[in-house]
Amino acid sequence: MDGGTANQVFLMPAGLTLGELDKTFHTRVKARLYVIRNGRTTPEYRSVKTSLPDIAEKAVSSLIKTQGIGDLYRLYAIAERDRIHYNYIDIPTNFAVEAKSPFDNKFMRALYATGYGMGRNGIPWKKAPPGFLR
Repeated sequence: MDGGTANQVFLMPAGLTLGELDKTFHTRVKARLYVIRNGRTTPEYRSVKTSLPDIAEKAVSSLIKTQGIGDLYRLYAIAERDRIHYNYIDIPTNFAVEAKSPFDNKFMRALYATGYGMGRNGIPWKKAPPGFLR
C-alpha cells in the first residue's frame, strides 16, 4: 500500500505542536506551509454507466478526492493551532484538458504548462481550504 491510504499529505505527527519544538530549541519558529494539490477541489460532473465496475470506480475516485480535501482542512486546523501561515493551490477551474488515460502525455504536458505559467505570473495562493468560510 502507498502512503495515500491513510493521508495524502501530512505536516507533523498529530500529537506534536510547533510550541513544543519552540521549547525544545529555545526559539520561536516562524513557519509557513505551502501545499500544492495536484488535483481539483471543485465538483466535477461525469456520467457513470449503471454497472458495478463503473459505479465503484467513480466512488473510489470521489473518496480519494474528498480525502485530499479533508487533508487540506486538517492541515489548516494544525496551521491555525500553531500559528503557521497557511497557503495552498490546486488545479484551476479554467483548466479544461481531460485525461484520456492515467498517464496521458497530452494532459500531463498541458497541466505542467499551466503550473509553469502560474509560477511565472505569481501563484494565487489560497489562504483557507476550499469552501471554508471565515
